[in-house]
Amino acid sequence: MKNEFLIIAIVLFAIGLTAVSVAHSATMEISIEVPALQANPYHKPYVAVWLETPERKAITTLAIWHERDTWLKDLRQWWRKVGRNAGAELDGVTGATRKPGRYRIQWDGKSSGGQPVPAGEYFLNIEASREEGGRSYHREKITLGQMATLTIPAQTELGEISITIEGKQ
Repeated sequence: MKNEFLIIAIVLFAIGLTAVSVAHSATMEISIEVPALQANPYHKPYVAVWLETPERKAITTLAIWHERDTWLKDLRQWWRKVGRNAGAELDGVTGATRKPGRYRIQWDGKSSGGQPVPAGEYFLNIEASREEGGRSYHREKITLGQMATLTIPAQTELGEISITIEGKQ
């Protein structure tokens, strides 16, 4: 009798592990171009990339490129939703500002709390702000759990953005 309970417990545990590993399989790659602008003086833009629910609840920040914390408030959309309440969870996603060029961001499908984000509709937000320059903000509807490739046309402070969603949840 004890062996039957042990076998049932092992099977239930294995099913649970399978469900978690399936949920982890969705990934996303974002390719962002920082355009070369003819500005004097030129300051590299601050950039924030984050994921929200359709109800505008922040799920996770995928990247923050900045130099000084003081100017993070200039990323107005991100600051209102995530930045002003963010803490140590940003340590793994922050980096220095970038000079003109194309950059890739990889996302493992997990929330800022480390939990797999379920399949469904979300909004990917990308915001850039530059000292003595302009500002750009993109809000793109995406569906996790479906393979897709999206392209967002260039704006002033951000060049073309490509989004590739892979895997199933």
